[in-house]
Amino acid sequence: MLASLANRGARRFLASKPAMVADSTISCTFILAKKKQKVTVPGQIGWSLLETAQHHGLPVPGTQADTKWDYSDFGEGPSSAEDHVVVQREYFDKLEPMGFQECHVLGEVEEHITGTSRLASCIKLTKELDGITVMLPETNPDLTNYC
Repeated sequence: MLASLANRGARRFLASKPAMVADSTISCTFILAKKKQKVTVPGQIGWSLLETAQHHGLPVPGTQADTKWDYSDFGEGPSSAEDHVVVQREYFDKLEPMGFQECHVLGEVEEHITGTSRLASCIKLTKELDGITVMLPETNPDLTNYC
């Protein structure tokens, strides 16, 4: 009898709030300067902007950042500026603050950064970022054939 009541309660809960793909995705627009192309794709909340771009086959080089570097876990953090993006101002203000390692990596390409520069690997998608627009500058380093 208890199991029957639990099953009815679970069914009622699931019927009252169906899961929607729209609840877990947002719209992300990439302006690819080298290709002179603008592409809008869905992004999964919780993914990084880099994961989203690579999932959809966009030519955004780079590797996913390890956990954010700090003194408690010594995560490796981002490793290159290949995934440098310029974030539209209205969305830049909604991003989490930049970590030490991201600042360090962007410092290596200082002559090409702007006031809204970030690394795509360090931008975690949230519902507040729905509609985010970023530009991948032509000046990004390309380490594809780096030896």
